Amino acid sequence: MKLKKALVFVLGIVMVLPLLAQTQRPKVAVLKFDFSPIRNQWWGSYDIGEGIQALVENELLDRMVFRIYSRKYLNSILNEQDFQHSDRADASTAVKIGKLAGVKYIVVGTVYKFEQKKKGGALGLVGNKLGIGGGGVKLAQAKVGLTAQLIDVETGEILFSVKAEDKSTGILVGAITSAGGGLVGGESSISKASEKAVKKLVDKMIKKARGLGII
Repeated sequence: MKLKKALVFVLGIVMVLPLLAQTQRPKVAVLKFDFSPIRNQWWGSYDIGEGIQALVENELLDRMVFRIYSRKYLNSILNEQDFQHSDRADASTAVKIGKLAGVKYIVVGTVYKFEQKKKGGALGLVGNKLGIGGGGVKLAQAKVGLTAQLIDVETGEILFSVKAEDKSTGILVGAITSAGGGLVGGESSISKASEKAVKKLVDKMIKKARGLGII
């Protein structure tokens, strides 16, 4: 009987510990990144700031060190309160948003580099083989640079700031496939460079957060 009670007790601890770890992880919201520094270097209607926000949020979710406030509900709060995007990077505004969302920390960031340049010839079909030629999908080298700050919502203190850059070679955004298949997106140089820069950024964020005892 004693052994049975002991086993039940141990099993209870095993089941409760993951739940405790979940609740102990600090809750954080990631705001849309400010991309005004590079607005004149890019084109089209794609929201670069929201794209980087989503990448950072997903990367933090994968690392399982923070609980992430839903971007959908965060955007609802921003729309209801009529916060202007240009003001969101301001620490005092970020604190107000964080308090409305009920989070412990908030991440604000900036895209300061977002560029791609044509590289060499073009990647196309030569007979039935993939090769370099004059037509087809053009190649490009892209560079992406990001900064991020973690702000304590209770005190308004900027706890740390990190910076990360990366580059990648891939398909030029806006290139037309040799088969006339339309715009190329997923394997573009700029999307790959963005993903690599975000991974570096989150690595630095987690390292800083652990150093401060936040996580």
